[in-house]
Amino acid sequence: MRRALSTALAAVIISGGTIVAAAPANAGVQGCDSTGTYITIINKKTVWKPTNIHSDWARPGVTISYAKNKTGSWTATGTATVGAEAGVIFAKASTSFSVSLAKTWTKSDTWTYSATVQRKAGKTKGRLMMYHDAKSFTAHKYRVFTGAGGVCKTQTVYKKPGIIPVKANNNLWGIQYS
Repeated sequence: MRRALSTALAAVIISGGTIVAAAPANAGVQGCDSTGTYITIINKKTVWKPTNIHSDWARPGVTISYAKNKTGSWTATGTATVGAEAGVIFAKASTSFSVSLAKTWTKSDTWTYSATVQRKAGKTKGRLMMYHDAKSFTAHKYRVFTGAGGVCKTQTVYKKPGIIPVKANNNLWGIQYS
């Protein structure tokens, strides 16, 4: 049997023929390896959000010294941070960024910093501002299903933006101009 198959194959190759193999009727229909609804984190970036810790306003040329015992805080924003799936989104975002995130960041401390307000075009004053490390993203919820003809398809359920503070005390001081 093997010899007959080898001889037939050699004859086809020598004559420049084509071999056609029969395939089952459903061989082209793959379907999806896995179906269901999923949430993924996209459009990720680090942002610095202003907190409630800041000095009074000062004119250009003035050096601001800030020393206060105060609790700094900043709370998550965006539609991805509210609703029934907020906990799932927080967990996925935290894993995606490889950092601990929280609904609200708070820190009590004595904040002592100083800086000089510079001249800026179109700005008349500045103040010392503490910014806190936060993560900006879009929560993308989508559904994977087998469509017509057995083709695997995805359908977006929603895309919701969110900005969540980092749990750690990662802060940046700077001048906020107005």
